[in-house]
Amino acid sequence: MKKIMVFALLFLMLINTSMRAQEENGFRFTLKTNPLAALGGPLYVAFFPITGEYKVLFEAKTARKQSIEAGIGLLGPSVLINLDEITNNDSVSGLRTMGFRVQVAYKFFLTKEAAPEGFFVGPHFSYAKARLENKDNPDNYFEASKINMNVLFGYQIITSGGFTLNIYTGLGLKLREYVFSDETQDTWDFKTGNNVAPSVPFGFTFGYAF
Repeated sequence: MKKIMVFALLFLMLINTSMRAQEENGFRFTLKTNPLAALGGPLYVAFFPITGEYKVLFEAKTARKQSIEAGIGLLGPSVLINLDEITNNDSVSGLRTMGFRVQVAYKFFLTKEAAPEGFFVGPHFSYAKARLENKDNPDNYFEASKINMNVLFGYQIITSGGFTLNIYTGLGLKLREYVFSDETQDTWDFKTGNNVAPSVPFGFTFGYAF
């Protein structure tokens, strides 16, 4: 009887170890994007999107319940309101929009799933900068930059096939700065300079885990 109990205990320990090993040897990386960001973001003026973003994010598991995520995006004209096309006609020389965004986040996962899956919370930082310039006279420009510092929380779903959906929101601060060249400073009617405001990010990304 004792031998059976010992055998059963060892068998249960083996199953538990196997399950934990399977859990730990699951997905370690995710590659994500959001094509809808091309419609507008991350820079706005009075809720008017002056850029669209074409981004990719890479997430790597650093511990059983932790991961780090970094992303880079190229900023161009918004697909929704393309200023480059609107201003490009025979009477106006037109605009050229260009810029970039970098971001990093560290996630702490709080549910039973191992990272990078489940409910998470963690700090997030991003920096974006874009420039709208006259195509014929690059010294005539408008430049905008923004720093975001947030605490994010959200949920990341990963299917057995590796499809990933990440939904998030948060709370923090955004610091914005608008700069004009001397030639354009008097042609814009909104306030320039530094601007600090609350930040409430909300969004989603999807991609593939492996």
